[in-house]
Amino acid sequence: MDTRKYRWMIGLLALVIMGGLLTACATTGKPTADAGIAPNITYQVADSAQVTKVAYYFKEYKGAQRLHMELTIKNVSTEVKRYRVHIFLPEGPAGGGLYPRKVKKDATGIAPGEELTRVFPMFYHQMPSGFTIVVKELG
Repeated sequence: MDTRKYRWMIGLLALVIMGGLLTACATTGKPTADAGIAPNITYQVADSAQVTKVAYYFKEYKGAQRLHMELTIKNVSTEVKRYRVHIFLPEGPAGGGLYPRKVKKDATGIAPGEELTRVFPMFYHQMPSGFTIVVKELG
């Protein structure tokens, strides 16, 4: 009877040790440069627009390192369009602007099939936990 009891205890102890070794060896690997961005990125884009590039990086702005968002918008409609872009961070800061920024006599918007890139300083000093990009068509 005693040998059965010891075998059971040794088996249970071996199982606990193996479980501990397996969980201790399970690592996620090396963190990447964009490891600070969580998967909670949301896009709300007008039907006539397409977001073709989103880049975020830190750059000097007004004496401090600030987060900058670089967006490229493509006009996928058959007409010249102008867009309003909003960028919201869950931590509070927001930014955005018009695409194109100014209307000129010969250009009232983005031509069909064309792309336009703008960079927005976000007045934020660390990587956000995510972001929301809203693209609205004007008039």
